[in-house]
Amino acid sequence: MSNEKFNKLICQRIRFLRKEKGLKMEQLAYQSGISKGGLSEIERNLKEPRAFTILKICAGLNISMRDFFDFEDLNEFKNSI
Repeated sequence: MSNEKFNKLICQRIRFLRKEKGLKMEQLAYQSGISKGGLSEIERNLKEPRAFTILKICAGLNISMRDFFDFEDLNEFKNSI
């Protein structure tokens, strides 16, 4: 259960940050060097992103991994385990 909830939070975070930056899925996929289909599956929580994929997405979003993982829902999740 905890792993599934964590994955959902991460996938939602990717989508949130992409939209916050005003990027279309195609743009972020290109900038991250990953496929649009793969990014779509991640955002819809159908595919679990690996750490290296998250790193590539952070590069595409022009943010650090620290910034990526610094959000309230994740802090609440961490405190609940």
